Amino acid sequence: MSALAGAGAARCYDVRNVTGLPVFPSLSRAAMDTVSKTDKLGRWCSRFAAETPYPLDKVEDWYRKALANASETNLADDGNYKPYPGLTGIKLALGIDYVTVFRVAGQTSTSIELFKCSPPP
Repeated sequence: MSALAGAGAARCYDVRNVTGLPVFPSLSRAAMDTVSKTDKLGRWCSRFAAETPYPLDKVEDWYRKALANASETNLADDGNYKPYPGLTGIKLALGIDYVTVFRVAGQTSTSIELFKCSPPP
């Protein structure tokens, strides 16, 4: 039986994901940002944000398999996420594109963000 089987409470969202990165199959909320934004390195990035009721470890494992060639960083070691106390999760990078999967202390859902970036000018 699949680790994702029996998720009757979760709904699939038909949100246009322009990042091209894989989307976890069972989401409770999802949205594609309407505009791209620049990050700290000057890259323009499009962001797809979602939530799922699945536990953090299950979502992390799914993304590790879906992005098998990605480099992994613990968010506790990523300078962009250190200021957020109680946040746990990972960042998986494929070149300049990346996925973050995390949960904040007390949060009942797992958050997922997909970032498709262009090189800085």
